[in-house]
Amino acid sequence: MHKVSGWSKGYVAALCGMLAVLPQAANAVEVQFGTTGKSDATSIVSYIGMERKMFQANGLTLNWIAAGSAARAVQQTLAGSLEISIAATDQTVRAIAQGGAIAIVAGAVGAAPFRVLGQKGVNSWPDLKGKIVSVGGPSDQTLFFFRIMARKNGLQDNDYDLVFGGTTPARFSQLASGAVGAAVLTNPNDLMALDAGYSDLGAAPDYVPVWAQNNVFVHRDWAKKNPQIVAAFLKTYLQATDVFYDKANREDVLAILMKYTSSDRSVAERVYDFYQAKKIIMPGAELSEAGIGAVVDSLVAIKELPSAIPVSTLIDTSYLAAAKK
Repeated sequence: MHKVSGWSKGYVAALCGMLAVLPQAANAVEVQFGTTGKSDATSIVSYIGMERKMFQANGLTLNWIAAGSAARAVQQTLAGSLEISIAATDQTVRAIAQGGAIAIVAGAVGAAPFRVLGQKGVNSWPDLKGKIVSVGGPSDQTLFFFRIMARKNGLQDNDYDLVFGGTTPARFSQLASGAVGAAVLTNPNDLMALDAGYSDLGAAPDYVPVWAQNNVFVHRDWAKKNPQIVAAFLKTYLQATDVFYDKANREDVLAILMKYTSSDRSVAERVYDFYQAKKIIMPGAELSEAGIGAVVDSLVAIKELPSAIPVSTLIDTSYLAAAKK
């Protein structure tokens, strides 16, 4: 159990009291909620909360906005057009390092569920020499993962060219069109690519086992003014996470996965089983300080940060503590 940081225990108690007086569904508070996209499996907890109307039950409605990239989700949160967001940890760390008033308040996705898929005929890492590889962007963690994996498999950074494809569906489209020799994909598109005959060149967790891929974050000033909304969101997120991990809900969760990710049952089953076995979704929405620290270290390694930042300056656990009361 992490210590409550940023606020006193008395403040946490006050937050718990505020949860009791949030308006219910008929007069729900609208939250501007942001993610990178709205079709990948990493958002399964949010899908469950939406599909089962759990947010409404806790006095909230979500205006869910797909920002298009983690960097844009952070930018829009800083600008105030998004209020609560879930996106890649590295972008929140970058923003905080540059003075942005962002706070990570809960864990969402632990391990990095990314895989490198090769074009048909690209069956090994040496086959990528002279080819184009699609990653998310120049400051995206998919580039970091790809660099680590390629170097460990004997490729130099100048052995291939890069194209910045944005979201996983966009990168999958580049792979399917033949425009690139390989792409870094997440679920369910990586499994769809495997089923379509593309080559499996490796999975990121095998190279970077300790990681915190996505976290829930807020603008600190907005959260201070609206602590009951943050706590109500996290309460819902916790409840939906419990639904996901209760295997009695397997069929329901599979149906939700298929609906929101446009995947067939075979793909959804493999995603579900992988997420359950590897605890991809953070149980209890816990913040992985070791995983966040690994992200910080990666940014230092690629010279995005001059030195490490203490994890304690990046997080505020008071809202999660209130949600769990």
